[in-house]
Amino acid sequence: MKRVLVILLALCGIAAAEPTAQFQLAERGQPHAGVPFTLQLIVDGFDEQPQPDAPKLDIAGAHVTFAGVSPSVSRQITSINGQVSQSTVVRWVFQWRVDVAKAGSVHVPSVTVTQGSKRAIAKSGDLDLDEVPTTDAMKLELTLPDRPVFVGETFEAKLTWLFRSQPEDQAFSVPMMSLDDFTISAPPATDPRKALQLHAGSKDLQLPYEIDQIEQNGQKWNRVVLHFYAAPRKPGKIDVPPASVVAALAVGRPDFFGNAPTRQFRTSDQPHTLDVKPLPETDKPASFSGAVGSQFSIAVATSRSVVQLGEPVELDITIKSAERLDTLALPRLDTLLPKESFTVPPDPPTGTLSDDGKTKTFKVTAQVTGPTTTEVPALAFSYFDPVRGTYQTIHSDPIALSVKGGTVVSTNDVVAASQKTTTPTKVQPTEDLTRVGADLALSSDPDKRPLGGSVVWILAALLYLVPLALLALRTWQLRTQTSREEAAEVRAARRRAEDELARAAKTPARDAAGPLASALRAYARTVDRNADEGGLLARIETESFAPGAASEPLSQDTRDKIADLIKRWSARPARVPKAAVVVVLLAALAPHARADALSDGRAAYQQAMTQTDASARKTAFARAAALLGEAARTRPDRPELLADWGNAALAAGDLAHATLAYRRALALDAENARAHHNLAWLRSRQPELFRPADEASGDALFFFHSWPRARRLLVGAFAFAAAILLLVPWRGRRRRGLTGLALLPAAIWIAMTVSLLLEERHTSDAVVIDDAVLRAADAMGAPPALTQPLPKGAEVTILEQRDAWTKVRLSSGTAGWVPAGSVEPVTR
Repeated sequence: MKRVLVILLALCGIAAAEPTAQFQLAERGQPHAGVPFTLQLIVDGFDEQPQPDAPKLDIAGAHVTFAGVSPSVSRQITSINGQVSQSTVVRWVFQWRVDVAKAGSVHVPSVTVTQGSKRAIAKSGDLDLDEVPTTDAMKLELTLPDRPVFVGETFEAKLTWLFRSQPEDQAFSVPMMSLDDFTISAPPATDPRKALQLHAGSKDLQLPYEIDQIEQNGQKWNRVVLHFYAAPRKPGKIDVPPASVVAALAVGRPDFFGNAPTRQFRTSDQPHTLDVKPLPETDKPASFSGAVGSQFSIAVATSRSVVQLGEPVELDITIKSAERLDTLALPRLDTLLPKESFTVPPDPPTGTLSDDGKTKTFKVTAQVTGPTTTEVPALAFSYFDPVRGTYQTIHSDPIALSVKGGTVVSTNDVVAASQKTTTPTKVQPTEDLTRVGADLALSSDPDKRPLGGSVVWILAALLYLVPLALLALRTWQLRTQTSREEAAEVRAARRRAEDELARAAKTPARDAAGPLASALRAYARTVDRNADEGGLLARIETESFAPGAASEPLSQDTRDKIADLIKRWSARPARVPKAAVVVVLLAALAPHARADALSDGRAAYQQAMTQTDASARKTAFARAAALLGEAARTRPDRPELLADWGNAALAAGDLAHATLAYRRALALDAENARAHHNLAWLRSRQPELFRPADEASGDALFFFHSWPRARRLLVGAFAFAAAILLLVPWRGRRRRGLTGLALLPAAIWIAMTVSLLLEERHTSDAVVIDDAVLRAADAMGAPPALTQPLPKGAEVTILEQRDAWTKVRLSSGTAGWVPAGSVEPVTR
């Protein structure tokens, strides 16, 4: 029987308000020997600040690695009779990765956590681990370079898992990823649902995988391949422990429903030894800063070409390579620029890594101190080529610079200038948004819905004595409205794509390419397909610029492929596709896929909160935002879920979808405190030109205008029912006193009805999702209506839609045209 270790704090007469601590396992089920597991220490009753020091945890017979600490803060705002109160619940979560080599019982010692004068004690306890049997039905292999590598060289490691039957609840252990001898990084995971999470020391990496089927020795195997990158930190022979995987495999015969009992099995790789050579000291250039690889390039750009003597100039230094650049650093800046012409901060800057990890950009602030300076000279960048076994040096292109007379400021001013932001209110791309003033706590109940929808209409219908037949009709309309609208949207998008394709057979390619590509993108969005499937969009664009595009239509071959694509998108998926085994395996590889995206997203959010590295935390929040966004699309009437999605997007730096999520949450529940607070914070960070105007609050006489729509509807319905009941002659005749009393609820009903009828529903509101230039007309060549592009997250009002363009208006009254795909409506 599966057991979970839970070591509770003994109260010993301590009051309930005293801090408490308890140990618990992060994973479900019983831990196993040889399989690392996460042990959590949950501490309640501490303050939000400062962060408590992590207690030292030593477990005899186990290798213990501290994985981080994070607070979970939940705030609740309550308003009773105009009195607003706020309560805050803080929970600190400490995590350790524990690896026990042998089966048996291990003792978890008691630990004490302190925060100022507060202290919490978690009592000791024993933890039982069992031995997992091995099996020939699975194989695991870690592939490393079969040649010596150099210190700092980033190489690719491949983990291959073979299995014959469908696995469940698999858990990988790759000790190499936790060794201090390597810097580990992961390739970008474009689809969070097709990635596996592996532990790498104190952080978790999302590794994308490939899955197929192969045949070995006459047997068919399912194969899963994962890739990650490693860079040795020191020379010598490094022993790499074997990797392993534990998974539940079916044993015995399946029952009537096809479910067979399962049992945990394990398979392991062989240990490896990696020969790491030191970098040669002979002929090492002065500009070498540890870069190792076979191909690099360097480019430099300046913020301006004309400066006053003594003024700072911003340099963007971009390094590109065929390998990942996680560990890349610039040499000392004073070795790159001549000292007689420039003064630079002594410490090299921290670069910004691209999504694929193969481009790194460094921002440098240099003070021009030489009056005869005429250029930013070519900058040298040196690297060691492990293939040639020699150092190589490349140079950037020089940049002309005009220096006018002026005064020389101090070096401190240059450093200060490098730390200033050009727009104080704008959210910077590198800003860690989990440390800002926004309320990023998850909701306690994401499925909570405000009183609305069918419940309100049923109550209002009963209070207005609506016949049961009309009630049934209204209920059917509400339940099927979304599906009917979606089906109509798909049919309209398909019809438009077919019409544009028919027009493309008669219209010159240059005129037909734009509307046809726009129609295909719109159709792809409605059926959740890749718009550029098979590279057709690129092919359409290429043909639209062909020499004969002004007079000849698109080629017959292109039109046939587009027609075939539309036909395939229109076809219903078969019940048992040919790739069914792959779909089953995908579900097996990701057990969380059996649960809905909501639970996956909340788990990913909680996991992101435990990340200590800013870049890893941002990536983890992006995964949580993608999952919570998917859940919100299937549950669009949950304001708490929408607020959770907005929090994840905000923490990931996606300000556009954060704003959109908060607006949709407030459209459902105008009193949602988290959405109100965080949306106000986002708006305060937008430039003044793009901030929406504050909504004027009603005076005391018309206070009910701020009530949610559902509340006003029900109050009006109750008032109407009360007025009618007071007018009913209960004893055979109408009593004048009761008739006079009916005037009060009648007045309330009139007030609620007028408020509902005159309410501004904001059905045309939208949010800018992608940076877009606001143009004076619906054409790419039209002049801009503003000198600066619309930032992501800007709130606009849709005025008109025309083919691939949408006309919008800012809160300032400025109107213009943007591409249709760059804005997303708030209401759907």
